[in-house]
Amino acid sequence: MSVKLNPVVDHTFSSLIWKLESDAANDLLYIETRSAENQSTGFSSFNIKTGQVNFLELVPEEKWLVGMDGGRKGILFLYGYKSGQSPEHKGIIALNGLTGKQVWADYNLVLETFTKEGIVAADQRFQTKRNVLLDYKTGNALTDIKNQQDDVEPVQYPFMLRLLPENIAALITGTITGDVCCLNYNSYLIISLHSKNNGYLVQQLFIIENDTLIYHDLLNENIQKLQPEAFVLIKNHLVYLKNKINLKVLNL
Repeated sequence: MSVKLNPVVDHTFSSLIWKLESDAANDLLYIETRSAENQSTGFSSFNIKTGQVNFLELVPEEKWLVGMDGGRKGILFLYGYKSGQSPEHKGIIALNGLTGKQVWADYNLVLETFTKEGIVAADQRFQTKRNVLLDYKTGNALTDIKNQQDDVEPVQYPFMLRLLPENIAALITGTITGDVCCLNYNSYLIISLHSKNNGYLVQQLFIIENDTLIYHDLLNENIQKLQPEAFVLIKNHLVYLKNKINLKVLNL
């Protein structure tokens, strides 16, 4: 018997969604939004399981030359840029993932990677690259930097199909255009694709269970070109974007 799927998160932002990151061990989903018109960047935090909003479009002191590295241990890590003309990162700013308050910062370091033991960061004060291992919650240096194990988030990305099976294609209205993004999870087949309806290009999301269409959403309409992948799966949470400003999360 199919379970009715309803979004636990359905939020429309005031600016374009630029990036999303997860801290799955702590059920946290982070969103970076950017407004070129206002030259401002916002950061938001959601509980991916319950849909609770922790903070919304928090704008840091440096409004534009800032970005999001990711989250671990309930902490969101931001970076700055060396200048407006350089893509090089500068500094690590750690925010509490529930409140958005700054926990610690170090403007001499750049985050390299997340590990099980801590953050591996590069010290920019030296001409020869020097790495240090930092405690997630304090930013204090740890002693043993050898034999670190990467801490990788459990994110599943869709794979590409050129053609859908006939029984599935029969459920789709319009002429399918371009590759089809698919992902299997338990009894669900998750599909996003572009199709032409009445001469207009649209992007749609479908969830199919036992050859039955149980969920559908129109992601973009009247678009001029094919859009990027529309969704990811974080544990059992389907995360997708609509119209580049609307975030939705379904618990499967």
